[in-house]
Amino acid sequence: MDRIKEKMNNVPWCIFINLIWVFIGYEICRLAFLFENWGMFQQDMTWASFWEISEGGLLFDTSAIFYTNALYILLAFFPLHYKENSVMRAITKWAYIIPNAFCFILNLVDAVYFPYSMHRTTAMVFDEFKNEDNLGTIFGVEFVRHWYFVLLVIVMIYGLYKLYVNLPKLDKTKPLYKYYLRNGLSVIIITPFIIMGMRGATFWNATRPIAISNAHQFVDVPLETGIVLNTPFAILRTVTEKPQKTPTYFANQADVDKLYSPLHVPADSAVVRKKNVVILIVESYAKEFIGAYNKHLDNGQYKGYTTFADSLINHSLTFEETFCNTGFSIDAMPAVLASIPRMDRPFVLTPFSLNNTNSIASELKKWGYYTAFFHGANNGSLGLEAFARSAGFMDYFGRTEFNQDSRFDPEKDFDGTWGIWDEPFLQYFCLQMSEMKEPFMTSVFTLSSHHPFNIPDKYKDVFKDEGKHLIHKCIRYTDNAIRQFFATAKKQPWYKNTIFVITADHASSKTTHAEYKTELGHFMVPIIIFDPSGEMPTGFQKGIAQQIDIMPTILNYLGYDKPYIAFGKDLLNTKPEDTWAVNWDHIPQYIKGDYLLQFDGEKATAFYNYKKDPLLKDNLLGKTAEEAELTNDLKAFIQSYMVRMSNNDITVKE
Repeated sequence: MDRIKEKMNNVPWCIFINLIWVFIGYEICRLAFLFENWGMFQQDMTWASFWEISEGGLLFDTSAIFYTNALYILLAFFPLHYKENSVMRAITKWAYIIPNAFCFILNLVDAVYFPYSMHRTTAMVFDEFKNEDNLGTIFGVEFVRHWYFVLLVIVMIYGLYKLYVNLPKLDKTKPLYKYYLRNGLSVIIITPFIIMGMRGATFWNATRPIAISNAHQFVDVPLETGIVLNTPFAILRTVTEKPQKTPTYFANQADVDKLYSPLHVPADSAVVRKKNVVILIVESYAKEFIGAYNKHLDNGQYKGYTTFADSLINHSLTFEETFCNTGFSIDAMPAVLASIPRMDRPFVLTPFSLNNTNSIASELKKWGYYTAFFHGANNGSLGLEAFARSAGFMDYFGRTEFNQDSRFDPEKDFDGTWGIWDEPFLQYFCLQMSEMKEPFMTSVFTLSSHHPFNIPDKYKDVFKDEGKHLIHKCIRYTDNAIRQFFATAKKQPWYKNTIFVITADHASSKTTHAEYKTELGHFMVPIIIFDPSGEMPTGFQKGIAQQIDIMPTILNYLGYDKPYIAFGKDLLNTKPEDTWAVNWDHIPQYIKGDYLLQFDGEKATAFYNYKKDPLLKDNLLGKTAEEAELTNDLKAFIQSYMVRMSNNDITVKE
């Protein structure tokens, strides 16, 4: 027994035991949060769902705990024998107790505040209440009302103090080199796991640290993200964000609604067409790559890199001008599937991502559709699985599910970096749909046209590097993968009763023509809508289309009979001169008619006739009558968006 105690008397073991007490404390806070707000959750909460939530919450707890205990871990591990004295040991102990006590308090305070905010408190709260002078009174009242939380946190902090396992004292009888060797190796071994914990994921299953929006992956109801998350994590993940202020360009909401409203109400004359809907989101699929959109380039000699897409456009609906509302891949699902544009920052990284949202999937699910989302990367990559769940998709199919399908070879079909090559994954996507009950709504996000710009070995003599950019051969490969997808789809019984939409997640930065390198050109992507039955109009239509228009256009074409919120417009029922697009990556931009408006949040900063001036050389600011109209339109859009997001008013209450 003494030998066992001696073996366990080391720094890693002491840290492990002390952090276990913190994990237990976070789970106690989670239970306290649930019981305090039980009336809000009891209808949907079961023990099974709670344990799923707790399992997901462990990721967020781990991230918060490793961040807030970083100083304690550093002091404990740092290999410097001069620190091995009673004073430093006491400092190390309080570096453990104080931050964790503060985190327990934050979690319990948020349990009380949650009914007012309906989501975990983020760093935005400090800006929200910075001018309030009555917070002391409010906290005093709640302190008395929730005396049981006061007792609980006192017990928990006392527990941290009493259960704390002291670090082993320096054994002066042993050579110092052993101390430095042991602690130095411990730092090297432990550091990667600490980073992994802070990221909230393993190195191999995520490309970015988890955000508050990832909580949706573990719940069925957006409100339940409050149980998954913890307040220290929510604050830490948003502390560097500048809050998005709600502007008041117009004093009355009625004035805003006259210019713009995202509320879509079904027309009495709507014709019901319960067709399947299939949306392909193609990685880095810039409009420049598609020859059919660019017959004017290179003196009419430009061919592009998408022979199949060129042929499909001849039988599809598209528009003269087509734009994305995104900046990065994580912006794509909200824009394409939920009609939520990027507004200065990715929607999924904002506190608004915890709002109740609707999407084409959630709306069609109400109409009896089966819904599923597909992405060939590791499950959880880019937070897509989390957003799919929050958007109302009933199932998610990623690399895990693909690997379980005996019709494919997971080892051969893995690209070695991101996930499954587009060709096999699109075939898997197609065959899975043949096992679904109609009507269904599905979407797939491809990944092969991405750095490091590789293609399968069997195609290296087919799609060669042409010397302009490595992505071009990847685009040819993906275009061929889409060709094969449609070749297989044509043989399926559901094909004729399906509407297909093809667009990009965002445009590519690997452009070669000057007009695609401008502030406007960076956001040009294809939007192709194909109806094999021939019922939908085909050819290039006049007007402007954008990704957030896909949801309302498809829902209205299907004859969807319920009101919903979508920030885009119905392209089939909007006059060409009234069509528009918005993009806010670096700066707010608004496109309408022949003009592009650039805005700084208060006033127009540039105004171009992009049709006559595609390189945006001639700033017409203050020289045209159209400038005022576009400025008011953009102000109305921004104010409507921010008011609704701030008020969690982006769904139609049933």
